Amino acid sequence: MKLIRRLTVLSVSLFFVLNISAQTKDSVDVSQFIVAYTYKWNTADRNGSSITDSVKIGVQVGTKITKCKEFFSLMYSDLKEWKNKEYMEGEWISRPYNIPTWFQNYPEGETRTFDKVIPNRFVVAGKKTDIHWTLESDTLSIAGYLCHKAVGNYGGREWIAGCSEEISSPAGPWKLRGLPGLIMMAEDSEHIHSFSFCGLLLRQDPITYTEHPQSIRKDQKEFIKFRNKTMCSKRYVEDPRYYIPEGALVDAVEMWAGGPEPDDSKKYTTLAIDMIVPKTVNVYQPLELE
Repeated sequence: MKLIRRLTVLSVSLFFVLNISAQTKDSVDVSQFIVAYTYKWNTADRNGSSITDSVKIGVQVGTKITKCKEFFSLMYSDLKEWKNKEYMEGEWISRPYNIPTWFQNYPEGETRTFDKVIPNRFVVAGKKTDIHWTLESDTLSIAGYLCHKAVGNYGGREWIAGCSEEISSPAGPWKLRGLPGLIMMAEDSEHIHSFSFCGLLLRQDPITYTEHPQSIRKDQKEFIKFRNKTMCSKRYVEDPRYYIPEGALVDAVEMWAGGPEPDDSKKYTTLAIDMIVPKTVNVYQPLELE
């Protein structure tokens, strides 16, 4: 993956010219650049041993809207980079995590999240993230960018972030936003979740928004409570299918990455191309506690 490591304020502003030709019937904005982050969360396996899970996420930064989802799925499925083998393989490896898709300021002043609690899909509605950040005097360098430290609270967690005014965008990973420069890193105060900048792509692409026709609509607070009750249960790590209704997996198929058929532990139980039913899981660590 060829990523641009440096980007000046001037070059960012030059890209904030709406490219009408990049729009499609499902587009709600046009991205001016894409930021890649490594998202890690510290957890434990079913035996209680410490383990760190990790995926790459991508943020499409538009003129008004940002869209954040698993990076390889964004590049391969959404932006149709079908000739890129790295994107294809990365999407496959990341599928079992069922990473949500997050939209900021769509509709205007609101957020929308596409999430799953198998076998159901959800469209989750909330207010646009408004975090009261406290900027501190501490500075740090991330990928060659001068960054300022900031502290804020969101979703029941305290977040420590580093933002760079060299990239004049209030965007960031996940739902974190609202600083005077792009958020380059963020970590919660308990050191469970972290996001770290790993590159930037200067490109204009449609930011698409398409709801699955069978999605269930939920309010954000209502959904978080429901999801955490289900996934944080001790039963989940012992049997990640404990809550799935009987018969719901009758149409599931076993898939693998290609080549000779592997043993069952290396197959993916698939309800849909973007809905993997895990066979084993680690302890669920919610980003949002409330």
